[in-house]
Amino acid sequence: MKITEDHIIANELMDVNTIVFDAYWTLLVPSGLKIRDVLKDFSASKQKEIYNLIKSAQDFDSVLDAIPFPSKKKKEAFINTVQKDLEKIVPYDDSFPILSFLKDKYQLIIDSNLIPPYDIPITENFWKAVDGIIFSFQEQYSKWEKKHYDNLKKRLWKTGDEILFVWDSIKNDYEYPKRNKMNALHLQRNGKTHVESIETLEELLTLLKIKP
Repeated sequence: MKITEDHIIANELMDVNTIVFDAYWTLLVPSGLKIRDVLKDFSASKQKEIYNLIKSAQDFDSVLDAIPFPSKKKKEAFINTVQKDLEKIVPYDDSFPILSFLKDKYQLIIDSNLIPPYDIPITENFWKAVDGIIFSFQEQYSKWEKKHYDNLKKRLWKTGDEILFVWDSIKNDYEYPKRNKMNALHLQRNGKTHVESIETLEELLTLLKIKP
């Protein structure tokens, strides 16, 4: 980003005292499993029905119950695939160092839109590193709904100016917080940028005027 843009963004973040991070693609390497691929043998309408059930599942057993596996072998193969996928999910190298720099100055929250059991890598890695964790499957509203942000502000006792979102999805994670009059930075680790985009978490320290 240009120096003038950095200056403008840094000034806009002066009132921030709470930083809300997404988990996957932001603090954790992403899952390699695409749930929709598991459902490809079903009709489009059936896929939609199953997917809606999966999104509201409260635990992994509920996820398994939502998918009408044609055989026990297929179900066991899916469970094995998920377990192997979870084993590959680790924090990015910069996650813990940056969180440690921020923790003394900011309230840190993880807000992740996912299905069980993909909450496990988050809780196992970050429950001591942040002040709170919010999972979509435990909430009534998802991150693309206005009510989610209204509830978040009430839950944290914060105004929009006090909260900064650092997330990876340009639509769900950047545009929606901005529409709800909150601060947001788009973390895009593959190198693409726009005005309020950063490529590394270290850039966040620069904008917040924190020296590592």
